Amino acid sequence: MFGAEAVDFPLLPRFAALLGGGAVALASPALAQPPLELRLADVGRFATFVDMGGIAWTGRTARLRVLQVTEEGFTAGTEAFWGGWRYEVIDCDARTIAHVGFSSVRAGGREGPVSGDQRPAAAIPPGGADDAAAKVICDGWRPYVGVAPAASVEEAVKVGRPLIATGAEP
Repeated sequence: MFGAEAVDFPLLPRFAALLGGGAVALASPALAQPPLELRLADVGRFATFVDMGGIAWTGRTARLRVLQVTEEGFTAGTEAFWGGWRYEVIDCDARTIAHVGFSSVRAGGREGPVSGDQRPAAAIPPGGADDAAAKVICDGWRPYVGVAPAASVEEAVKVGRPLIATGAEP
């Protein structure tokens, strides 16, 4: 699974809750998670949203997750999916990205466990979703100022899918 570097990921309580290990603790007001702030960063094959409230900084290196919303009707096998979360480490100064894992999001919002090993950091290629996410995170870029941040995965799906289907700028 992940090396020791991923253990301190700030969203671990959310993941524990998804696996049943933290549901009671998260129900406590003192430990409640802040609402999501999913900012649209890119539209292409996926609508890509950065989880702005879940970014953890160490210097100019950010640990974060990025929601990839799929097109309408996306299935794997017989199951429908809304998309999935990519877990990333972006070094803003070096302009590199290391993929840390992925968890699927099924239609209805049920999230799968995080899987995959951390990959080595690589240069962020210009023009893609990783580049857009890095610009949002590192540079404060706001590419879709007319689109309010989504407060839930379901809301991001409702915003993102029509953009994927039409290719239109919001």
